[in-house]
Amino acid sequence: MLVKPEQLFGQLQKQLPPLIWICGDETLLVQETCDNVRKYARENGFTEREVYDAGAQFDWNILLEAGNSLSLFAERKIIDLRLQSPKFDNEARKSLQEYVANPSEDNLLLVTSPKIEKATLSTKWFKAIEGQGLIVQVWPINAQQLPGWIAQRLKQAGLIADQDCINIISQRVEGNLLAAAQEIDKLSVLVGDQKLTPDIVARAVADNSRFNVFSLTDASLAGNSGKALHILNHLRAEGDDPLKILFFLTKEIRSLLRMQEKIRQGQNINGVMQSERVWQNRTPMVGNALRNHTVASLEKLLVTARLVDQSVKGLLDMKPWDELTGMVLALCNVSISVNEAVTK
Repeated sequence: MLVKPEQLFGQLQKQLPPLIWICGDETLLVQETCDNVRKYARENGFTEREVYDAGAQFDWNILLEAGNSLSLFAERKIIDLRLQSPKFDNEARKSLQEYVANPSEDNLLLVTSPKIEKATLSTKWFKAIEGQGLIVQVWPINAQQLPGWIAQRLKQAGLIADQDCINIISQRVEGNLLAAAQEIDKLSVLVGDQKLTPDIVARAVADNSRFNVFSLTDASLAGNSGKALHILNHLRAEGDDPLKILFFLTKEIRSLLRMQEKIRQGQNINGVMQSERVWQNRTPMVGNALRNHTVASLEKLLVTARLVDQSVKGLLDMKPWDELTGMVLALCNVSISVNEAVTK
């Protein structure tokens, strides 16, 4: 049965199924849903847990053996199966079907995976699994839902906050739920049972989730030159090390180059990103960069990276931050002179 996260525990109280499958690309929400399921299972006698990471080389016989073997230390156990990909080969499909065809009442199979494609959900083999358990689809929190999610999270933490406080947190975390959760935890420690004020929140909640090198690379890959320059200028004002920024940008460019070479050989862009293990929430921006750049343009960016490195080390008479700005704009696929960019 397909259920929403908020419907899960109502279903569990009716009957604990042999399988619960939690899928989605929002890591924090998936993890917290899994934590709650494990807690509920422990409270109902599932006191042992076996964890299996099912990667590309996973032996699916292990799953069947785990399902058939008796627990040595407890009457009931959780089999925690963590899938790295939403793609399933014949062996995976067959093993999952075989497991649910004859599940043990002493075992709970808890499966976690990235978002499952709509086409997979409608297949006969997946419908057979759905008929034996609960499939929980965890959807990301969008920009419109984020303030409400933060408000609920603050309430759960016992914090009283008005809309201005909520808006400050929303703006600072920019959709990063893990960052939001961490900031709320920090606020609960800092203020205790005091009422939050916009001034307290503004001083306590860091801008790190907005202005870090990871945000810079993502904005550059997405071609958002305005945001990328804004972040780069902030990092410069904060005294960040240009070599650290260069390291992460260069690492991203080398990854793009590997993928672009595979695409040039005739491979599909989506297949290439999957083989390089690009996180699903990053595929739009990485795909954008791959469409904007060629092998030649990426190799040129690596040449620029070497010049930036040498200028930082004083080996060249150049301005490192100016060259870094030009490199970021080039990665954004923007044709603009460095001097013009600096004066913006």
